[in-house]
Amino acid sequence: MANRVVVLAACAAMIAAVAGCERGRASQASAATTAREPSRTPSRFKDAADSMQMVAIKHTIDSVTSDLDSMSAANGDAQRHMLPAHEELVSDFLTRNDAKMRSMHVKIDPDWLKVIDSVRNDLARMPNMSSKQLHAFFPEHARRVMRIVACIDMRGM
Repeated sequence: MANRVVVLAACAAMIAAVAGCERGRASQASAATTAREPSRTPSRFKDAADSMQMVAIKHTIDSVTSDLDSMSAANGDAQRHMLPAHEELVSDFLTRNDAKMRSMHVKIDPDWLKVIDSVRNDLARMPNMSSKQLHAFFPEHARRVMRIVACIDMRGM
């Protein structure tokens, strides 16, 4: 899904560049100038790319939330069976959102990093837990993940 968003955003950028050409000659504004001055003219292509990105983020948030609900409702043995997919989903979620924040040049709060690190530590520790330990620990892990989900959902990244 993330690859599809990148491809569509690249296509939108190409269409915008082609639209800037007049009668076979490029307009005076180069792509570099346009990138430095994004506020010159509103772009429906940028709006479409942003909208598609928001849909992708919403889909990911829904997937993580659904996964947490399923694992929370399961017993310890079932949780252990579900754990590899959960680890992959949450790890990818954290990685994508970290990359997005960095690309937006968001100043990252140290408290935010602590929550991210604690979730990553959870993901590293949980495979070594017994079913009983995992079942007892999972609500705490789910609360941390939901703190991240809530912040990302609220920011509309």
